[in-house]
Amino acid sequence: MRLSIESIILLLTLFLTEAWFLNGYFSGQPDFGPAIAFLVALGAMFTKDKIKKKLGFSDEVLSHDIELFEAFQRAFPVDPTLRLLKEKDFENSFYQNSIQPLYNFVETWDSVEKEFLNKKLEKERKSLYVKAKDLAMEFAKHTVPVGSGYSSSVYPDRLREQDGPRPQHVIDSAEILNKKSKEFTPKYESFVRSCKAVLQK
Repeated sequence: MRLSIESIILLLTLFLTEAWFLNGYFSGQPDFGPAIAFLVALGAMFTKDKIKKKLGFSDEVLSHDIELFEAFQRAFPVDPTLRLLKEKDFENSFYQNSIQPLYNFVETWDSVEKEFLNKKLEKERKSLYVKAKDLAMEFAKHTVPVGSGYSSSVYPDRLREQDGPRPQHVIDSAEILNKKSKEFTPKYESFVRSCKAVLQK
């Protein structure tokens, strides 16, 4: 529908500028402003599809990017992963499968197949990926499996068994993960909002 409206507007512009020019021409007072406007509109008529594709707004681009955004949402879902990062205090243990999509995203979304054709969205995806990679490295550095192995924590079982106060490095690790997670979540949410604004018109 958007393309047909654009075409109608351009056609109306062509007709109106042509009529404007001819009216002045036949009245003996030619005005070349309408002629210039006519040529500009005519050029836009023939180049609009190429321009839209270059900027990332053609139907072909939108179709590709919509599919990629849907794949992103499946790979890195809000629930449970973003919810965990947004709400969890990492002084406490958490289920490993809740954070696994972060690792999967970092492992699989740094390839040409995962690039958005829309330049704005691709720029944001790259920025998000850098932040996600940094966050994943922090989780890998500061957490270990605990209990039966289904959960992870900054507080290893061997230290828990000593039944003493938490060491300072454990407290520091939790603070780092809390800080990094809170910094990451707005980046994720901004990317999702940008995708919806561009792709769900």
